Amino acid sequence: MDRGVAGATCAYRQRSSKVLRLLLDMMPFLAAYAGYELARGVALALRGVIVYEPLLRLETTLFGKPLALLLSMHRSILLDVITGIIYAFHPLYFLAFAAYTAVKNRHLFRCLTTSFVLASIAAIPVYALWPTAPPWIAIPGVSRPPNLLVELAELVLGSRIDPNPFAAMPSMHVCIAVIFAYYHWRLRGKKLIGILWVGLMALSTLYTANHYLADVLAGVLLGLVASIAGWRLAGSRLGGSCYGEYEPERRAVKQVKV
Repeated sequence: MDRGVAGATCAYRQRSSKVLRLLLDMMPFLAAYAGYELARGVALALRGVIVYEPLLRLETTLFGKPLALLLSMHRSILLDVITGIIYAFHPLYFLAFAAYTAVKNRHLFRCLTTSFVLASIAAIPVYALWPTAPPWIAIPGVSRPPNLLVELAELVLGSRIDPNPFAAMPSMHVCIAVIFAYYHWRLRGKKLIGILWVGLMALSTLYTANHYLADVLAGVLLGLVASIAGWRLAGSRLGGSCYGEYEPERRAVKQVKV
């Protein structure tokens, strides 16, 4: 009986320790998203210049009209639902992937965390000091398509959810999708899923009139730079490898090349 109690106590402590470590692992991500909320407050308090005219000019030069206006002419209920769900998945899917990586591969998780922190350090000050007006605010006649998830949340809460009056340059929805794609490739060795997800997220940000093409392109660039930098910085600092389960194959290929 005593042995059974001791074993159960030991197992409980081990599980508690793992849960606590996972919660601590998630702190940088939660802190960054809290930072975005603070940055939005700073942008509102400063009431500085809201940038959007150069972004509109770029799209008008390339396509004749702003993309949000063109896409608003081809809306459908199906696209409204799909893009609304994809856009609303940010950042929950990334937090879930980070938690999964923390459990499966500690080296890879540290690389992922480093990439995320680098991207956030670059993006948050820009969001606070040089916010942009999203297309649904800046372009007359353009509104956001209905979002069933938001409407459901409003129904449950009994009040309206205030829309974000600012857009981020670069788009962190796209940047985080790129970081996810990069580390999903490192973890699983497959690129297609990540590439498709980045494309869907980019389309969703444009279709829902929350971002401009320049925001999306800047998000892709920041995501790639942060991913590669985090991969190299964390990997070299740890003195280990971030290649996870593919490290043996990588070493074998490297030896063959030599």
